[in-house]
Amino acid sequence: MRPEQLHDRTDPTRVGKLKMASLVVLGLAAAPLAHAETWQYRVALDAAEPLVARVVVELPAARRAKDFSVQVRGMAAGLAPQVADIRCDGAPLAPDSASAWRVQGWACVRLSWRVNLRAAGDDGVDPRARDSVFDPRADFWLFSEATSLLRPVDDPRHEGEVAFSGGAPVHGGVPVGKAAQRRVPAVDEPFEFFAIGRLPGASLRQGGFEVVHLDALGADLRPIVAEHGRALAYLARTAGARGLSPLRSTVLWLDGPSDDGAPVGVAGQRTLLISSAGREGKLVHPEFALAWMLREQLRQAMPARLPPWVGEGLAQYYAVKALRRSELPPAAIAAVERRLLDAPPPRIRLREAQRRLAAGDLAARAKLQSVGAAFWDRVDRAIVRKSGFRTLDSMLPRLLVADWPDDRLPKPVLERLREYAGDKPIEELLALYVGD
Repeated sequence: MRPEQLHDRTDPTRVGKLKMASLVVLGLAAAPLAHAETWQYRVALDAAEPLVARVVVELPAARRAKDFSVQVRGMAAGLAPQVADIRCDGAPLAPDSASAWRVQGWACVRLSWRVNLRAAGDDGVDPRARDSVFDPRADFWLFSEATSLLRPVDDPRHEGEVAFSGGAPVHGGVPVGKAAQRRVPAVDEPFEFFAIGRLPGASLRQGGFEVVHLDALGADLRPIVAEHGRALAYLARTAGARGLSPLRSTVLWLDGPSDDGAPVGVAGQRTLLISSAGREGKLVHPEFALAWMLREQLRQAMPARLPPWVGEGLAQYYAVKALRRSELPPAAIAAVERRLLDAPPPRIRLREAQRRLAAGDLAARAKLQSVGAAFWDRVDRAIVRKSGFRTLDSMLPRLLVADWPDDRLPKPVLERLREYAGDKPIEELLALYVGD
């Protein structure tokens, strides 16, 4: 299994501190607007012409007071735009020098364009492409805002809502208002994906988690949905009443590429895409798919104030702890543990990896996950050794609700860890894994 199968992320700006770096990549020299605008995107789909979507935006009055440029935000992550035939009130626009399109706001009321969707081939849908796709076999559209929605490049706080018509039920994202209307994430949030079509599915609710599983794969998802529900119940109970935010999430199972049956996952803001293999109607390697889902959803539900060096590792470690409580084969669970917890002593410590991530080094996120999970695993073992009965579970609510001054362990948390695990073990683990 390749590392990206478990560490692939959808958006290069998930950590708030990356916001300014992403703006530099986009080339946003202009000062931000005084207030955020909400654009209303209307996306029309047509079963008679499934590889084309048509988008219309009525520009807000304040936006029409000046000239500005528009661009898909996925370009900053190296994604190819899928937009074409961009027009203002019917008049075509030409690209400007920044590979965006210049809009004369005073002369434009309605901005429109076409999205050229990719057709899913014999190998299905590869979520890593992060593009908009039509799958004729499962008869659904996968719409990617990262490659298909134009945004003003002078407003890093740009907000939007998207409504779909002509494509039956809409799934994924954060609903706002009408059932077919969804929130478009801000620039510093993960990319988002929407599934449009009548896909079979199942839903579950545990604690503050609400999850819809959609099946475009054609496998029996009932066993993994049941395991998912048990795992989320454990995580919600262990995190405590105030530890996690309510999370409404959609999981889309795709018929697409995998590596020897191992799943490939891409996380949107509230939509998870998983390409997996099926054999005789059953998922192959469901343990890796479940661990990946749990990590991503746990990270999404964690408080925003949690430093990345803490949250990324905790999410990966507790995904494994939840998996241990499942009814999956012990050998399969052990394989996940070897992949996610058995990290060698780190050459890059967690605080340094967080600084690299904030500077735009996206590979540092995988380090935060693997090294962080190993750190919390060793802390948990140290607590068990000293107490004989207590585990890190007794500390998790405290970790989630604490304030983290300068992204460092809060003094009350550190004191409790020393009490539970011993002064020397905690100091050694902090020096080895966390640094400064």
